[in-house]
Amino acid sequence: MPHHHFDMDQADPLTQRSLEAAKEKGASSWLTGLQLKRLGFVLYKQEFRDSISLCYNWYIPNIPNFCGSGKKNSVVHTRSCHKGGYINMRHDSLRDTMANMMREAGCSDVQTEPHLLPVNPNDFQSRSNTTEGARLDISVRGLQSTFERTFFDVRVSHPFAASNVTVSLKTLYQRNEDEKRSLYEERILQVEKGSFQPLVFLTTGGTGPSCSKVIKRMAGKIAVKKGESYSHVMDFVRTRLRFALLRSVLIAVRGSRGKIVKEPHIGSVAFNLIPLWQPYDC
Repeated sequence: MPHHHFDMDQADPLTQRSLEAAKEKGASSWLTGLQLKRLGFVLYKQEFRDSISLCYNWYIPNIPNFCGSGKKNSVVHTRSCHKGGYINMRHDSLRDTMANMMREAGCSDVQTEPHLLPVNPNDFQSRSNTTEGARLDISVRGLQSTFERTFFDVRVSHPFAASNVTVSLKTLYQRNEDEKRSLYEERILQVEKGSFQPLVFLTTGGTGPSCSKVIKRMAGKIAVKKGESYSHVMDFVRTRLRFALLRSVLIAVRGSRGKIVKEPHIGSVAFNLIPLWQPYDC
């Protein structure tokens, strides 16, 4: 049989971007990792098909033509729409997975959504977040050095969103990291006396430079603590993060975004389903 060579330059721009994103470290770990059910590293038939389609930005059949927001539905829209709470779910899934692995790495004082100390807005640059009651996603001690407190903030960006699709992946990572640093780094350094690291993920599975360094540091500490090979631990960490992200994305693809029906308050209904205000027939 003749050998057919695929030429990336002849592919359309979206296919090129999909293949570029799929080649990033960790992006395909859901496909190459061991399918361990007890760890949640298993996809059912529909989930697997949807995952392949998401990987190459292909059309996914049997999803509603229109979103509950009133916009036309698509593979891109399902990962960008705020309706239904799926974007928050995706963010929180990665936040909690990172925090749990930092605990496993032996870090101390691991907190999620720690409150920041109050500040005087006039002491900071205009872009700094000086909001009273501001919180970041994670804080830990012992990741960089024994007593140093490091703060992290998670952002998940969709590379096929209208505002991102014309930007290179390298620039997209840099832009998101710079935005996070401009908001929080000065405040963390000057007031909290700690360090700050933005954790930027893409919905396609890639991680930004800062996030990649944190993951490597975390994997190294887990490897030492458990006496395991660093490369094996690194594969596991990437796979765990990839599945945490992938499952939250898959839920968004087929999740409901329709009108929410308000449930009646339990105080207005008797347990035999007869309204309390309705007298019994004698």
